[in-house]
This record gives sequence, C-alpha cells and structure tokens, in this order.
Amino acid sequence: MDLRKRRSMQLLWRALFDLMTEKKIGFSKITVDQICEKGMVHRSTFYKHFDDKFKLLEYGLSQLMEEYWDIPLEKRILNPFVSSNQFFEGSEADQLISSQQNDELFFDCMNTYSMRFLKKDALKYIQAAETIDFPDDLLAEFHVSTMVALSEWRRKNPTRVSWAQMDEYFNRLVNGSIFDSK
Repeated sequence: MDLRKRRSMQLLWRALFDLMTEKKIGFSKITVDQICEKGMVHRSTFYKHFDDKFKLLEYGLSQLMEEYWDIPLEKRILNPFVSSNQFFEGSEADQLISSQQNDELFFDCMNTYSMRFLKKDALKYIQAAETIDFPDDLLAEFHVSTMVALSEWRRKNPTRVSWAQMDEYFNRLVNGSIFDSK
C-alpha cells in the first residue's frame, strides 16, 4: 500500500477515533462529513478508501487489535475474558469501548467484527484438538457466540463480575469437554 493511501486511511481513522473518544460522540451519530472535517481529508478521498463509516470502523478496529493476535491461541480460546482484559486494560481499544458504552450500533459493529476473527481462531484451535462429535464449524460458532453473549451480558449487567469469573462462566457453559487435549 502506498504511503499516501496509508496516510489518508490513518488520518480518517484517527479522526473517527477522536470523535468517539475525545468528543464522546456516539458512532451512530457521527457522519462522514464530520470525519472528513476532523481529519482534514476531502470527502472524495474518504470514499476512495472506504465504502462508508462502518468500513472505516472495521479498519480502525483491525489496527487496534493487531497485538491481540500475539496472545497465544490457547489462552485466547480457553481463557478469553482474562486474556482479553489483559490486552484491553488501559489501551486505546479500552478507551474506545468505554466512550461508546451507550451506543448499541457501535457494539453491534464491534461484535460482528470480533465474531468473524474469533471464529477463525476457534476453528484453528478446534481442528488441532480432540473435540466432541460435532462439525468443527458448528463448535466454532457455538464457542464464539457464547463469548459474545457473555460479553454483552457483562456490559449490560449492572452487577459486574471479575474477568476470572467470566472465564469460569464461559467454561461451564461450553462444558469444558469440547476442548479435551489430544
């Protein structure tokens, strides 16, 4: 990717990020015009790189999550909440999530983005493990859907539980027998 394209994409992402975190504007309320004005990038340049603000958000989330994939696969799969919390705590991703707590559209987008990558993760782990007799893609879907459901429950539930407790809930829900080691 050439330098100008990368620079424009970064300026647009930084503008969206700043609108959501510094200005505390909900993602659902932000317009492409606001992003372009904040990033000092022409609207036509925006559309050269992104179809819409959703694609820009996806690009930005991928930037924020790059180092998450360095966490060992087994930790991400078997202790998803503790390992995620260790990654997110104090990060720009945490700042973004905190600033968007009341924007359901943001969380819908984030969950969709996360599920796509987490399914690939789960499938890779499942294919290398001895699992119960179910199709691998079904197990991956179940695994990730359980993670997302628990994440949403914790976000919406006023009585918070620890990340370790979330991992315990998760492992009890998936019954532990799905990922018996070979």
